[in-house]
Amino acid sequence: MSKVKTITVSNLKAISNLTADFNGCTAIITGGNNKGKSSFLRSLPDRLKQTKPDVILKEGETEGFAEWELTTGEKFRWQFDNKTKAGEKLIFITKENIKTSITKEISDRYFPKGFDIDKFLNEGPQKQREMLQKIVGIDFTDVDRRYKEAYENRTFANKQLEADRAKLKPVNKDLDKEPKPFIELQQQLAGIDSHNEKYKYVTDGITEKENKVVASENEILRLRDLIAIEEDKITSLEVEITKGKAWVDVKENQPKTEEEAKQLQDQIDAIIKGNEAIEENNKAIEIQTQFDTSEKEAKAADDLVKKIEAEKVDMIKKAKLPVGFGFSDDGVTYLGHSLSKAQLSTSAIYIAALKLAALNIGEVKTLHFDASYLDKNSLQEIENWAKENDLQLLIERPDFDGGEIEFHLINAVS
Repeated sequence: MSKVKTITVSNLKAISNLTADFNGCTAIITGGNNKGKSSFLRSLPDRLKQTKPDVILKEGETEGFAEWELTTGEKFRWQFDNKTKAGEKLIFITKENIKTSITKEISDRYFPKGFDIDKFLNEGPQKQREMLQKIVGIDFTDVDRRYKEAYENRTFANKQLEADRAKLKPVNKDLDKEPKPFIELQQQLAGIDSHNEKYKYVTDGITEKENKVVASENEILRLRDLIAIEEDKITSLEVEITKGKAWVDVKENQPKTEEEAKQLQDQIDAIIKGNEAIEENNKAIEIQTQFDTSEKEAKAADDLVKKIEAEKVDMIKKAKLPVGFGFSDDGVTYLGHSLSKAQLSTSAIYIAALKLAALNIGEVKTLHFDASYLDKNSLQEIENWAKENDLQLLIERPDFDGGEIEFHLINAVS
């Protein structure tokens, strides 16, 4: 493993000639806006990663170069001009001073396409989440789609469960499920008036016929010549009277009392009330059945969400994320908190980004980032972390006075 020893550029964008001897140390590079800090620190590695700026040469110049020398002796040189057809040449110089063209294999070995720290820090939570997934080789597309669908289904199932819960009524398990019939009793009740009318008709008839007997007897006295006829009538009437009295004497044919009518009505009312209770209870059973179904569906929906969540956790475990990192539904977590200034210190956020960048570092153990928003204490914490992890940082900071590019070594060896 190596670090950056020296960077030299000539006629690169805004820079005429500049050499910085870092000797593998962490360094802070300052300079005014448009002085070329980013070009100085990033142009050659970006070119090796297939990113080529539209403008390379300093205005008015015809050729230039950018060269990086590593602490292990290798050099990378990017020569560019406006005279040749190719316009540029990428050269790799081994520690034995052997020159060769830079191949993709060499580029990927020393400066692999990796993690843009500044871009990551400036992205929103969802984009940061996507970048982290890509780094560790996780694709949540399918599992996120299934999780979203399962989560929505669970929400719907829970709403249905609560709606059914609100409808629940107490169920009487001892109550019959089938209503009792009372039509026959109603018919009996309706027949009481008819029966009493018939009774009155019969008794009235008896009275009437008795009156006729009296009249006939008087008629006999008055009309002896009609005695035979009238006696026949009497005999006939007496037969009818006997039949009537016999019918009246039957217990079932006695007049129905109000108490008997009331008893029948009470029976009917009791059955109707019981049937209402049975109907209400059957509704409660139906609602309970619907609730039980909804409860099972809600549990199944919840189990599916938990299963997918466990699947995501398992994917994350297998991805071997750096210590402290995790995924939330809408972003990235670090040390158990959302990766945001609202929940983490600035230094913690930058260290998190540097940890991710270090996952895909090549032979050159050097990381570059813009520290424009870091205070002194935060920057010190990041420098300490880099030292503990044997990483070289090239830290870009603005010079608000607009001065030329300068560099200051951190923890330089005397």
